[in-house]
Parts: sequence; C-alpha cells; structure tokens
Amino acid sequence: MRKMLLTPLIVCMVALLSMLWMPAVSATTLKSDETIVADIYPEAGPNHPDEYVYWKGTITGDITGTVYFWEIWEKNYVVGSTEHFFEDFYIDLGNGWISGHDTGVWNFATFKYRAYGWVTAASENYADMIGNFFFEEGTTTDPNLGLPITGIGTCFIGP
Repeated sequence: MRKMLLTPLIVCMVALLSMLWMPAVSATTLKSDETIVADIYPEAGPNHPDEYVYWKGTITGDITGTVYFWEIWEKNYVVGSTEHFFEDFYIDLGNGWISGHDTGVWNFATFKYRAYGWVTAASENYADMIGNFFFEEGTTTDPNLGLPITGIGTCFIGP
C-alpha cells in the first residue's frame, strides 16, 4: 500500500520540480504589434544616412517605439511569387535603441511576410538584449499597387 502511494507522489514531485526548473519563455520574450509603411521618405532614417526608401512604423506592446527596416537590395531574390529578403532593423525606444539583421520571405500571392534575425547592437541601457532572437510576421497591402505599402503584424524579441 505504501509503495502504491509513494510512486504517484514521486511522479508529481518530479513533474512539479521540472516545471519550476524550466525558464518561462513568455516572461522573457517581448511581444509587440507593428504597423510599418514602405515609402520614399523626405529624411533618411538612423543607421542608413543615404537611403530614403525604407519601411518605417510603430511598435506597441511589451516594447514601444519607432521601427525602421532597410532591405539589402543586392541580396534579395524572388523565386516564383515569393521574395526572399535581407534587412537591417533599428528600433528607437525613446530612451535607447536596439538594432540588428533579419532574413525572411514575403509571399506576393498572399502578401504575408515572416522574418527571423538577431539583435546585434543596442544602446547601453538595452545592452542585455544583444544576442536576442528577433522574429516578425504579418500581412501587407498589395505591393503591385506601388508605394506606400502598409504592413501590419507582430514582432517578438527574446532569448
């Protein structure tokens, strides 16, 4: 009888300890909604002083600020109806900034995009975010209609 009670108790304790031991990803992953617009802007954005065509917008949520994306045109390529893109990003958080690189795909049939990358630089007060993973996904307006192109999606930054 004692052996029968002890086994379920040990199983429950091991399960509880394993849950407490594993880090909670949601507690350290920052999620924000993004609205971005690709256009020809009258001013160059940060980090790319000679470029006037880029994505710019806002992010709100766990982090809030202004986000910029510059496509690296010489690396981008299209296969079928999907663009494979490479870009630099910069997020102005008001009291600091983070930046990095990502690569992704943009489907011209569904207008959905998805990108993965890394935070590679930050202001001193956000230096602990360097090396974090960056992910974004969303949907744009039809790029065949020309500029501006609007994208609405979600981005995640975390370990």
